[in-house]
Amino acid sequence: MGAILEKVKRFTPLRGATAGGGTDSLKQLCEMFPMLEAETLQSVLEENEGDLEKTKEMFMPMCTAATREEHQKRPPSSRAGKASSERPQSSYSRDVKELVDWAQSPDVDVQFQAARALADLAMSEDQRPRIVKVGGIPHLIKLLCSAGDDRPELQRCVVMAVANLALSEQNQGLLVDAGVLPPLIELSKKAMTEGYGDVEMQSNLARGLANLAYCNEDLETRVVEQGGLEPLVSWCKSDDEETRLEAFAALANLARHVKNQRKIVEQEGALRELVKAVKVNGQEELLMQTARCLANISLNAENQADLKESGVTAALISAIPKASPEGQRLSGMALANMAALESLQAQMVQEGALPVMFELLQSGSEDIELQAARCVAMLSQNELSKAEIVRQGGLPHFVELARTRTQDMQILAATTLANLSTVKGVSASWG
Repeated sequence: MGAILEKVKRFTPLRGATAGGGTDSLKQLCEMFPMLEAETLQSVLEENEGDLEKTKEMFMPMCTAATREEHQKRPPSSRAGKASSERPQSSYSRDVKELVDWAQSPDVDVQFQAARALADLAMSEDQRPRIVKVGGIPHLIKLLCSAGDDRPELQRCVVMAVANLALSEQNQGLLVDAGVLPPLIELSKKAMTEGYGDVEMQSNLARGLANLAYCNEDLETRVVEQGGLEPLVSWCKSDDEETRLEAFAALANLARHVKNQRKIVEQEGALRELVKAVKVNGQEELLMQTARCLANISLNAENQADLKESGVTAALISAIPKASPEGQRLSGMALANMAALESLQAQMVQEGALPVMFELLQSGSEDIELQAARCVAMLSQNELSKAEIVRQGGLPHFVELARTRTQDMQILAATTLANLSTVKGVSASWG
């Protein structure tokens, strides 16, 4: 890396082309890194003696970190409920092929036992391939489609089996190719509008949609296009904690896709419920799922007006001091992404983001500190925020980061210091 990372230097903002970097190089850098000031880019280009590739390499961590996406598999579900004493009890140790055969029985009680056993077996990573190999997926989906309205407990077990099978990424396409999405979403809408099933049904439906959408761009859009968004948002209001949690987790996975980020915010009540969930004390997993979702939807600049009016930045800032390390990392990531949105920058400083970020910079966790450094680096682009960063004691943190931490942190620190160099009196403080 260039001298800029070896020791902290006073950046002298320059205008126009110089021997160290031509106008073409500067133009290319401005196009690649629109969140950075041209003067900052020019200064770093000169420090690297006009080496465009080295300069791009130095700033790339800011770009990639700002567009980082969060996704998560949901854990296996075992909320199948207890079998009625009137139904024949099955042995879960029976051969998987026999269980799949039972699923095709004309006896609905036998179907229930088969679906329940397959759902439990699908919790095991080793058993999922066996279920697939003997043709379990099409038979489970057939059960899902054929079960009447008077058998919600059977459908609940099938949905749980689907959710658990979808934990294996190779099964996502197999499930969708076999036709799982239409009945799954239809059942979700029915559960939403008619109160069909119970909270366990709703929880498993949300978990199934979350797992189908895990790291699969095609399925992320198809779930939304086929109507899966509305029931998920409605379950974010559920009184059942697990149902709410799974609904937010599903939204977070769907929000990875740029086409869904705006649609989620436009869905009536979605952003309001996200903000309410952030404010809930003592539910760490809920905070992590909502922060994941907010980190993803804030990547879309079209959402900044809604985010600004929602109160979400103040809610996240207040939640961080009491959060677990992972909650702090995800909340910090969401705030860092929001700090890249120009209309939110001054507001975040007014709401107290800076002292919270400075505290995170001393957390001892590289991942948490990276998000905090990203956030302040983005805020340092705002003219009104620069003086506040200096006034509130941010300068020593970034001088230290530039000297002692990882390459990515050094780049963020150097960028922040370069932006702050226009504040009167800063050069005397760290030159």
